[in-house]
Amino acid sequence: MDFAITFYISIALLGLMLLPKASLRPSDDKPFFDRIISKEMQGFFAIFIIFHQTVITLDHFGVNRSRMLPFSDYFYYGTLAVAFFFFCSGFGLIKRWMTDKTYLKGFMKRRIFTVLVPFFICNYIYLTDAIITNIQNGKSFDFLEVICSFFGLFLINNQMWFAVEIMLLYVMFRIVFARVKKPLTGIVIMTGIVLIMIVIGLLCGHSDSAIMSYWFKGEWWYNTILMFPLGMLYAYKEERVNKIIRKAFTSILIASASLFVISNYIHRDLISRSIYWTEYEGAKHPLLDKLTGLSVETIFEILFLLLIITVLSRFRFGNPMIKFLGKISLETIMLNYLICNKFYFIYRHYGIYAYLPAVLIGTIVAASLVYLIKNIVLERRSGLFDGEVR
Repeated sequence: MDFAITFYISIALLGLMLLPKASLRPSDDKPFFDRIISKEMQGFFAIFIIFHQTVITLDHFGVNRSRMLPFSDYFYYGTLAVAFFFFCSGFGLIKRWMTDKTYLKGFMKRRIFTVLVPFFICNYIYLTDAIITNIQNGKSFDFLEVICSFFGLFLINNQMWFAVEIMLLYVMFRIVFARVKKPLTGIVIMTGIVLIMIVIGLLCGHSDSAIMSYWFKGEWWYNTILMFPLGMLYAYKEERVNKIIRKAFTSILIASASLFVISNYIHRDLISRSIYWTEYEGAKHPLLDKLTGLSVETIFEILFLLLIITVLSRFRFGNPMIKFLGKISLETIMLNYLICNKFYFIYRHYGIYAYLPAVLIGTIVAASLVYLIKNIVLERRSGLFDGEVR
């Protein structure tokens, strides 16, 4: 009962985040998806990811997911939130490149360092915590592990994968679009690079260590990344796609929603059967199982994004709360795992009613501090509640 009530409260919280100042979009409002709304929506989905990570953490500590119903349903939808992040990143990059001829000047500091700085701040937080924990437990890392972790080649927390992968994509974007003249050519090349990254992830499998992980260990490295070039393609064909959505709004809304519901059932069934982990169950064709999971999740994510964009064609969302959360969305994703784990004692002593608010507040406070430190390092004046959304 506690988890059921918590689930409905969490849904109400998501609604309270999204709905204030929501309004119908004027018919002449042509670009209904831009950098600002995409960043603010990322703030909304960052909170969704906290709920997702909370379920994973409780499951890790032995709380059965069936006991957590219906709150445990968040377990199945984390990929959708991450897919939205990748989609927005691809969209924003190609959109700016097409409209700003000087966009690639200062790209390293403006884009890559914006991720690199908080990544290393969070990395050193995780490394310090791991070393202290090892000392308390009478264990130790060897010299190579510490050095590789210090430079981010090993991930103390594999949830940091998103920052690594988005930086790799930014670097590839910088290299490719400094040389190509036509956007479609660059998009095709970037799609090829993404496919190579997917193949690497498929072949790497999972990490054998619960403490450290090499890059590309785990399906999360590749099961949402295709949305990055998809976002680029949407930006390239935005006007044409938006025109189609406006003309056939009702049909597209009903079709995408219906297909999303159907794919949801298929997706939940596959994930419940650990489709990406069958290599450990003696499956005859584990790679084929992984490809099946990837195919279903890719369709699931595309339908979700189509549904989101269709809704945004008729409704405007935006308010100070999600603007603030959008600013710290990257830091929120990277620090959420630490807060969930360190605050587990609250759940053990006081239950989910105290644990979830503590995780939310703790993550937002920690993310805000890292965001402010990042801005000091990068010499930016944008604060938490003022300035541009970056």
